[in-house]
Amino acid sequence: MGERAGTQPKRIIVLGSTGSIGVQTLQVIEHLNTLAKQGKTTQRFEVVGLAAGSNHQQLIEQAQALGVRDLALTNATEPIDQSGLNFRFGTDAPRRLIEEVPCDLVVGAIVGIAGLDSTLRALELGIDVALANKETLVAAGALVIAAARKSGASLLPVDSEHAGVWQCLQSFTRSNSCPPTPAPDSIKRVILTASGGSFRTQSRAQIQHATLDQALKHPNWSMGAKVTIDSATLMNKALELIEAHWLFGLNADQLGAVIHPQSIVHALVECVDGSVIAQLGAPDMKAPIQHALDWPTRSVACADRLDLTKLGTLDFQEIDPDRFPAINLAMSAIRDGGSAGAILNAANERAVEHFIAGQFPFAQIDQCVASVMAEFPIKPITTLADVYAADARARACVDQFCTSKAGGAR
Repeated sequence: MGERAGTQPKRIIVLGSTGSIGVQTLQVIEHLNTLAKQGKTTQRFEVVGLAAGSNHQQLIEQAQALGVRDLALTNATEPIDQSGLNFRFGTDAPRRLIEEVPCDLVVGAIVGIAGLDSTLRALELGIDVALANKETLVAAGALVIAAARKSGASLLPVDSEHAGVWQCLQSFTRSNSCPPTPAPDSIKRVILTASGGSFRTQSRAQIQHATLDQALKHPNWSMGAKVTIDSATLMNKALELIEAHWLFGLNADQLGAVIHPQSIVHALVECVDGSVIAQLGAPDMKAPIQHALDWPTRSVACADRLDLTKLGTLDFQEIDPDRFPAINLAMSAIRDGGSAGAILNAANERAVEHFIAGQFPFAQIDQCVASVMAEFPIKPITTLADVYAADARARACVDQFCTSKAGGAR
């Protein structure tokens, strides 16, 4: 969508407002509005809608603090005081919120496949999306990118790695372009960095029976449970590689990943002439969130600042495919296309749920995903029904895997 006049607030709907990214998004908006009041920027922001899963109390507190009336709650399990608030309930509530409340930007921070329907609808309506939901593109990239191109809506990456790639690629064009935009021919390869997660220095044997608490102790980032566990298996990076494939029009041979324990370099773009352009920043999610909200301008940051003199060293390590098989699974999904991404994503989501529930060991998460991907033939994805069908098949297969494999391992 076109940029609104600086005197008018940019109207924002935040999907997943009670999660880690959603909370930080609201902090960034407060910061940017403070800058506007001080005359340091011309763009103001108005939150006009909020959506959450089941945390209705926090959702109501956010709404009251921001003066927001229009809300969506997907998993209401008890009566809710709706005085003065316009609630929508049910799994389709975020989509109805977008359809019924005029806005200029949707922040897509709902975790998992649950965020697909509302994100796709926003793009169909021509609304720009600041995307923090990897699974949307992984499961239904063909549909999402087609919708964005048809409506002219933009996908503004919120993941630190994709935000880094986006910023690096801006040096190749004279315009303020943003995804979905194919990378220029002068790009040889895009490399995403991975912290290595909670068990980076441990062998597969050592992590076989890692506990949930151990998996959730990420050394660098503060994230939700599912993303933190994905980081520990490197499935997070696998999903990001598939996401980069869709955002920047890159094939598997043009994508790679390395372990970078410090999480300072977020992305590297290798040019055909041998030059490598990198984007650096402190490991603070408020930085890529602010870049997406504030684009195409840059305002004073609310994120931690990077002091190069205190970095010491920056280390980069090749990823061992036997230790972290998720990366090769992602490359296979990119090459296979069709329903491969939906199957990978659903299998991983369900496997992580089983691990969180204590139903099988940590080290079996990626093994389960690989087993499910080998189970099903790849089919074309032409509708949302195709995505959901592949998703359901994969989840059922994980449940069967859990029953047959994990029972004796507990």
